[in-house]
Amino acid sequence: MKSLVAFTGSTRSASFHTRLINSLPALAPADVQIAFFDLSDVPFYNQDLEDEAQPASVVAMRAAVKEADGVIFATPEYNGSFSALTKNTIDWLTRPMRQGALMGKKIMVIAVTPGPGGGQRIAKTMNDLLPLFGNEIVSTVTSPTIHEKMAADGDVVTDSELAEQLRAGLAAF
Repeated sequence: MKSLVAFTGSTRSASFHTRLINSLPALAPADVQIAFFDLSDVPFYNQDLEDEAQPASVVAMRAAVKEADGVIFATPEYNGSFSALTKNTIDWLTRPMRQGALMGKKIMVIAVTPGPGGGQRIAKTMNDLLPLFGNEIVSTVTSPTIHEKMAADGDVVTDSELAEQLRAGLAAF
């Protein structure tokens, strides 16, 4: 059994990225287990909290990533870059330098938008950044007009092409 931990870069209650993460278990191969990690209690990165003062949420997040076979980042594109929540997660998971829990993990990047850009800029940024920590990007899924590709009343991908891209990405772990 492969275990993956998934993070959303949005705290918005109706976030398409959170909804996509919630849809992944139904699309995953039988040997892949996905755990969503809620970032709402993780504080902004502060090196003063690195030692014995580490917040419990950070300890739990680092342990979840360390134990996982891979990580899924579903991140919105805000003003041409990733969200502060995504950056904060990466900062916590890559510290201390060259010893962070994220080091060497396989990664899937999901970046979607309701507009025509489809998250391609942020996907490129993530694909450029994460290998600096020894990560292997196993899949990158981008999609424009995401609001037309999910059920209006649930966390279900209705677009067959997007569903296939997500299945292939999960199988790549």
